[in-house]
Amino acid sequence: MTLLLVGPIAVAMLALLPTGLERLSRRINAPQAMATGFGLSLLGWAIVPPAWILCSIGSVVDLTAHRELTDFGCALGLGTAPWDLSGYLLTAAVIIPVSLALFRRAKHSGARLDLSQMMMVGTYSSPLGNDVAIVNSNDLHAVSAGLMRPRALVTTGTLSLLSDQERRAVLEHEAAHVRLGHTRLLEIASGSAQLYWFMPPVRNAWHGMRRELEVAADNEARKVVGAPIIMAALAKVVTQRAKLADAHFGAPDSVRYRIRRLQEPMPTRGDRLVALGVAVVVPSALVTFASCALTANHIFSPALFSCAIVLSLIFGVLHWRNLIHLHA
Repeated sequence: MTLLLVGPIAVAMLALLPTGLERLSRRINAPQAMATGFGLSLLGWAIVPPAWILCSIGSVVDLTAHRELTDFGCALGLGTAPWDLSGYLLTAAVIIPVSLALFRRAKHSGARLDLSQMMMVGTYSSPLGNDVAIVNSNDLHAVSAGLMRPRALVTTGTLSLLSDQERRAVLEHEAAHVRLGHTRLLEIASGSAQLYWFMPPVRNAWHGMRRELEVAADNEARKVVGAPIIMAALAKVVTQRAKLADAHFGAPDSVRYRIRRLQEPMPTRGDRLVALGVAVVVPSALVTFASCALTANHIFSPALFSCAIVLSLIFGVLHWRNLIHLHA
């Protein structure tokens, strides 16, 4: 299998992955696992296309230098010859913009939730874990964000619309986003989403991930207050908003999806196991193989297995909080 075949196949599979996950999510109620799958799909877009482009350029350089091409993959410029060292510059040219997009978004979200610049009137402590700041503002906001220091806040303007139990539902929902690691997953995936936003598969993966994260947070909240209370709170806040597209509660189709999920039973053990196997393991294996195959000389190369181990560890670190809550 040649490099020119591995790259397009990997990109094509990444393009089809969000569609498969979307169909699966409509049949299996396991939002935490589905969100992780969509997130891995977006992470794949940050790795596979740049690696394929870099390897293709490396192959052209090899041909120009009259070097022997390998049958499978490339080394991404890890040699010592001048044409190999140029690979470092090419790699930096691809990785740095993605990294900057990620940290700009993280900095923006951190500034948006800088509580020192806001008038806090109280703090809600969830019995399931994590606190939510209550901020004095007439705006209708319920926000969770942050990469290094995730935090959540709800404005008094939002809470004023609701009954006591409905307020608790909104507060529990935002606390769940932080507790389940949703803010970090969003920040990590945002770099790919911004860089490849012009591609429909990337947009679909981003919307699918955000929708499933909202459902997962709803499931956590209904452990405390019950589904009817959450639906009542959703109805009041959405009705009050003039522009749903600007709401943190999601677009109309996302809200309808959340309500439909709230009307269903909580995810069963069977749902979680199937979703774990299909929505998490399959995307992880695809992204790992597609990325590492482009760095190895052949399919049984030690470099491929080493790359797979390293990339799996990276996935684990990036998604560890989300993975430990796949029961949600």
